[in-house]
Formats: sequence, C-alpha cells, structure tokens
Amino acid sequence: MKLILVRHAQAEDREKYLEDDLKRPLTKKGEKQAKKIAKYIRKKYPKVDAIISSLALRACDTAKYIAKLQEESTFFLSPHLNPEVGLEGYLKHKDEIEEDWQTLVVVGHEPSISDFVSYICANSNLRLKVGKGCIVELKRENEDQWLLTGLRNF
Repeated sequence: MKLILVRHAQAEDREKYLEDDLKRPLTKKGEKQAKKIAKYIRKKYPKVDAIISSLALRACDTAKYIAKLQEESTFFLSPHLNPEVGLEGYLKHKDEIEEDWQTLVVVGHEPSISDFVSYICANSNLRLKVGKGCIVELKRENEDQWLLTGLRNF
C-alpha cells in the first residue's frame, strides 16, 4: 500500500481569519501549488483509491485539485484531520489506512503530518517538518513497517 500525505498548499495569513481558521482559503500561489501537486500525484499514482481531507477550506481546496485528476477516487472529509486534532486524529483513520486500498491520499496540516510519519515510520524518533505544499510518500512494507519513500516540496 502507498500512503501520500499532503500538507495543504499556501493559504492566506492566519491573522485575517482569527474568528474561524477553518475558512482560510488558498492564496494564488497556493492554487498553483495545489495544481502542481495534483499533476504530480496523477503522473506518479494514476489510480488513487481514496482522498481524505481535513474540513479546513485550504485543505479541501488542495484535495479538490487532486480529486479532479483522479476520476475514480472516493473523496471524503474528516474532522479528525482538522488542525487542532493532532496525531490522534490521524490514528483514528487507521482502519482506512489498513483497508484493501492500494493508494490513499490524506490532505492535512502540520505538525500532525510530521508527527504521524514519525510515529508510523520510526516509533516517534524521527524529526521532520513538512512545509506548505509538500507531499510525503510512504509505502507499507509489511503489517508493522512503513518506509518513507519520498518527500517533495512544490
């Protein structure tokens, strides 16, 4: 199985959306990043089984660009991937990750993505920081082992 973790593309400044951070949209640069991410995923993984996104607008919009190029993917939103939930939210999707899917894309936030990669690849002993518009590619080797196979900024 392949797991592609995507940190949402560049979004508007947090200060402008203090009342509701989930409504923060992508910037023009973020839209371009999201399109590049979608094209990269389409080229490398032409058959994504499912795309899961946080409810935050910036993550949803990033995920929608990916979904547009993945005609047969299941697309759904999850509050467990919202920024304030953290690592525990990603762990709640363990069942989806362990389904019979070959390729799964998860669009979310920092530091949750880094924490999750560290947890499943190195028993929380890996220090990683994922920038906006970055993807982390993982491959499951066996039931208990995940390998970090790619890290790419857009």
